[in-house]
Amino acid sequence: MDNQPDKPDKEHLIKLVKQGIELLAEKNISEIVILSSYKINSVLKDNYGVNIKVDRIGRILSNVAKNNQLKRLKTQIPKYQLHTSKVGRLQYPELLSS
Repeated sequence: MDNQPDKPDKEHLIKLVKQGIELLAEKNISEIVILSSYKINSVLKDNYGVNIKVDRIGRILSNVAKNNQLKRLKTQIPKYQLHTSKVGRLQYPELLSS
């Protein structure tokens, strides 16, 4: 099956999530940004006009948090703490070359 135009492949999706995280950190006033799949989805929708299912973003965010040992907040919706100084050093899953 071919990829549908409105359903980005995994590598493109990871790049979009990376851009969303960077935008959230850039616009954040404090030194800690709270990441959630809903926030990233909202940023991508507002800035790039991209509408992606929140659960797909959540899976990638979960992998990013696990790989970078981000602190998970105790909420029903998974949220993670990220220091803005560490945004440039985040490791993303299966991102071959950036």
